[in-house]
Amino acid sequence: MGLLKVSYLVTLTSVLWVVLTTLFPNIFPGYYDHGDMQDKDGYLYSAYYNSINTPSILRNNLTNSHIFLFTAHPDDESMFFTPTITELTKENYNNTFHLICLSNGGYDGLGSIRERELRKAAKVLNIDSVKVLNYVDDINVYWNVSDIVKSITDEIDDVKREYDFEENGSLILLTFDQDGVSSHPNHKSVYQAVEAYNKLISIRAYSLKSWNIIVKYSGMLFTNVEVAMKWLAKCDELQKYLRQINIHLPDYVTADTSKESIAIYSDLNGLFLNFSTMTWVHFSQIVWFRWIWIFSSKYMNSNELVPIS
Repeated sequence: MGLLKVSYLVTLTSVLWVVLTTLFPNIFPGYYDHGDMQDKDGYLYSAYYNSINTPSILRNNLTNSHIFLFTAHPDDESMFFTPTITELTKENYNNTFHLICLSNGGYDGLGSIRERELRKAAKVLNIDSVKVLNYVDDINVYWNVSDIVKSITDEIDDVKREYDFEENGSLILLTFDQDGVSSHPNHKSVYQAVEAYNKLISIRAYSLKSWNIIVKYSGMLFTNVEVAMKWLAKCDELQKYLRQINIHLPDYVTADTSKESIAIYSDLNGLFLNFSTMTWVHFSQIVWFRWIWIFSSKYMNSNELVPIS
């Protein structure tokens, strides 16, 4: 009986998630200022650029940029960052997306296989360029931060030469935060290096927030609450009523202008893509416990990006 109740809850949560992230944007598409975005792909006024994500992307200027995602291992991009990748690689945002993976994930002797899988995933996720460096994958080792800073400098300089630009204003760096989502030493080392690089050369940089274990494995539950609040915030009359009874929605929900945090949510279309890169492309990593992550992790359906000072 208890298992049946859990199945009902999971089903209800999943259906509600589809309604909030996929059906509502199709019913109420494009109710926001599109700014100077050009309709390159023909989807500008559809739910593809929905009113959940796009206003925040535009207000935080995550457009017309060279975006560098620095990860530690092949499959990091699919396990943790796919909501961000699938959103920011949409054509009308006019970004060029570069994935720099510092190791080939060869801890278990599968380095060449995992590197091949990473390049395949990059194609599926519409990533423009991918580079795998030669740091040694080891769950017990912190990498040398100075070495990584040099690698970051070299990779950015290479892209500047290839795309023939010099200014840093069009650069955005993405990586883990100080806790590395899973507390993996390699993840933490990448964050420390990006933070150190950002102190040397001021560039816009964001880290992926590490949620506590309850939120991390909440699946769509907390995502539903967050997205529902965003839809409620679009109703001025409802906001007015909530204020009258002393309920105030957070600024990042009501205005989408917060510089402290940028929330990005997948819809059903994006979730299928996220699942496919993790299960089909990175097949060498599909062991039994990986399925628990795939079906219960909030990172599969949403990301929260925090500016690195």
